Amino acid sequence: MFPRPRWILIVTGVALLAGLVTFAAWLVTGRVVWISWFFRWPWIVLMVGLAAIQAWLGFTVRRVFLPDEPLYGAWSLIAYSAVCDFLGAVLIQWMSSASALNPLTHSSWWKQELAIEIHQFGLMVGTLRYALLAAGLWYVLRIYRKAGFLGRLAAIDWLMLVVVLGYVFNEAREVLVAMRHGKSPGLPEILGWPVDALLCLLLVESRLLARSIQRMGAGSIGRCWRAFTIGILLIWLGDLGIWVAQSGHFPWQWSSLGWYAWLPAAGAFAAAPAFQLEAVQQAMEQRRHAE
Repeated sequence: MFPRPRWILIVTGVALLAGLVTFAAWLVTGRVVWISWFFRWPWIVLMVGLAAIQAWLGFTVRRVFLPDEPLYGAWSLIAYSAVCDFLGAVLIQWMSSASALNPLTHSSWWKQELAIEIHQFGLMVGTLRYALLAAGLWYVLRIYRKAGFLGRLAAIDWLMLVVVLGYVFNEAREVLVAMRHGKSPGLPEILGWPVDALLCLLLVESRLLARSIQRMGAGSIGRCWRAFTIGILLIWLGDLGIWVAQSGHFPWQWSSLGWYAWLPAAGAFAAAPAFQLEAVQQAMEQRRHAE
């Protein structure tokens, strides 16, 4: 048995609602303890837990296919990407946090510098995660192209891509301006530069896959790739929230709403392989009824 995608999405939705309630309580009362509690306790459990479910289900999908089947290689890359996501969640959300859930905070040698180093290493793992996921989706696109089912981007897809590319170019411009003014980026920051380009590639790949599946009329398989699209778009929304908070265009209390985009993104990525497994189960049931 495996978690049904609807249950993953329901739990994620309830958790997001609870998080927004604590956000509202913070705005109304002015007591930061509300939002601090959410991000130091439920947030960590949810982010690490959803990443673990994603990795588990990714390897479960991988085992569905034989090693000589094309989708075996594709889901291998996707599953390894999920492992990197899990490792990144552990490092960024858990082991670098000041939460009492972090065992490192109870040691005598815990300090803020160590937390920053752990967080930076987690970000570098994130670059590998997106590279592996992009390679996995590219593998799937090749399969559909050879089968003659490769779809085309629609107008809404191009619109999303234009918006995302505009954000990427603006980020690159700001980095160049900072370097001209004497900024010297460190290795962790440099290794994080490919992330935006990889997310652009992932957006294109996931939308092409969703369009390709539409041509075949497959339900749960299409929802699998749409879940990847939603997850990628929500990551972009989270990045945009960080940029807004840093730019000072809005009061920081409201720009911090972008933080919450990462939770439904994690839920979407966990639901994606669950949809694939649901499609496999439906195909097996149809085969049994046919016999």
